[in-house]
Amino acid sequence: MDILTAIFDARVTLGILVLALLAVYLGYHLILGVRVYFRFRGTRLVICPETGKPAVVSLAAASMGLQTILDEPCLRLTECSRWPMREDCGEDCLKQIESRSPELRFSAACRVS
Repeated sequence: MDILTAIFDARVTLGILVLALLAVYLGYHLILGVRVYFRFRGTRLVICPETGKPAVVSLAAASMGLQTILDEPCLRLTECSRWPMREDCGEDCLKQIESRSPELRFSAACRVS
């Protein structure tokens, strides 16, 4: 009977340890997601690569925060002062924003080519 109690205690301890590690992992990624959201919310001034003139853009900060929790974030514009006239642009201005955030990795899969 003592052996069964010891095995049960070991399983419970191991289960608690795994849950604690999972909570730390998810908590860390949640904090990263919140940081990305607050870093990229709001508007930014960039130089439009097509026209060479200043443009005011907004990023999809909320979706970037969620993507950070799950995987690597994807830079996307939600608004641009040059839209709707140039709405089908390649969004090359995102390279300017990406170069200012060297500590974050961004997924290349979401880029429009």
